[in-house]
Amino acid sequence: MRGSSIRRLRALTGVALALTGSYVLVSSVPPQQSVDRATKGYMLTPAESVGHYRKFSEHLQDLSTRECEGAPSNADCYVGRTEVGRPVREEAIGVEEPAVAQAQYQYGRRTLLVDSLWGTIADPATALENLFRAIDDGDQAFSGKLVGSRVRFTPAGTDGVLMECQDADLKRMGSVKTRSAPAIRVPICVLADYSIVAAVAVADSHQIRNGSPGLTRSEVADLAADLYTSSRTKYWHGVCTWLYCNGKRNEQPYDY
Repeated sequence: MRGSSIRRLRALTGVALALTGSYVLVSSVPPQQSVDRATKGYMLTPAESVGHYRKFSEHLQDLSTRECEGAPSNADCYVGRTEVGRPVREEAIGVEEPAVAQAQYQYGRRTLLVDSLWGTIADPATALENLFRAIDDGDQAFSGKLVGSRVRFTPAGTDGVLMECQDADLKRMGSVKTRSAPAIRVPICVLADYSIVAAVAVADSHQIRNGSPGLTRSEVADLAADLYTSSRTKYWHGVCTWLYCNGKRNEQPYDY
């Protein structure tokens, strides 16, 4: 009887605690739905367009030992990826053998930003929580504070994938910076499976200038789903090398 009461209390409170890397996580959302294990072994290469939005910049960088293939010195590359230059921040989010995929898209006065990692994810729910926490701490391409509650979305094309959205007061979003202006409130949607964890947000220049309302969480969730379905491809050995990933040269990251 006592055990069933405890279980009932846990279900009512909806509080989940997890510890990964340097992040301690607290979530008020209900227990996660199951993630499809068939999502293992995929990579994310940002599509040329997401809905009406057209890509104008991207950064792809493989931080794993996969990148060592074709390097001038394989030994130095492996040392750099596993010791000196180990991707600690990305691993703390919960992605092993990580690769970075960031992109910015434009549609009229709106800018859509994608900040994602792909690799091997043992626990998608924890990776999702950790990415939200990293955003809140200003450790990602987004810089600002999460506000309000988080809501789960399951738009078309995301069956077997976790997606949650939460508003945030942002001072910086990739190349979009409010500088001395007040922070803008935008929805951020994070999705995660066994290969990919990605954050998507949209800023409207009218929000920065006169405080006009931006997109809703539901609208950003639909764009995140569009990105996921159009940019996700099966990983195969050799697709990433020291200089190139999926046929595109590794570039310098955004200055954040």
